[in-house]
Amino acid sequence: MAVIEAIATTYLEADAASVTFSGIPSTYEHLQLRISAHITEASDVEYFYMRFNDDTATNYSSHFMKGEASTAGAQANTGQNYIFSRYFPANSVAGSAPHYGVMVMDIFDYANTNKNTTVQWTTGFNLSATVTGVRFCSGLWDSTAAVDEIYLAPDNTIPPDFDWTRGSEFTLYGLNSS
Repeated sequence: MAVIEAIATTYLEADAASVTFSGIPSTYEHLQLRISAHITEASDVEYFYMRFNDDTATNYSSHFMKGEASTAGAQANTGQNYIFSRYFPANSVAGSAPHYGVMVMDIFDYANTNKNTTVQWTTGFNLSATVTGVRFCSGLWDSTAAVDEIYLAPDNTIPPDFDWTRGSEFTLYGLNSS
């Protein structure tokens, strides 16, 4: 029987450039991150960017398959300084009633120092009555360090050029098999 335990939740009462979970205990087998968020960018949909342990080296890779409206596709990126995916509805499509994108991400064997950290996630968003999207994604942090910090931003610049919006929620869970 699997055991899931909430480690921390961040609910944004005001717009924020980034969200960081730090001091993550190494007492779980895996982590799970659940996000419901919106971005202040003025385009249709924007990306999310994630780093571990404040590592900005080019040792991250991301892969995804997508379905957006009637378009399907896939992409792979290696040698990046972040794991990323297009994912969140932004201001231009939201108007006065923002649509939020959702994500569920598993971070496997995050405390195991004998192998690299891999992640897998599914995202979805609804831009309008006719434009929806879903992505199935994976990523790699090419490091054997145990993950004790997760940084999330809606932009890959430091500091980010735009923000997560008020009302966005981020929850980190610890998973054990028994």
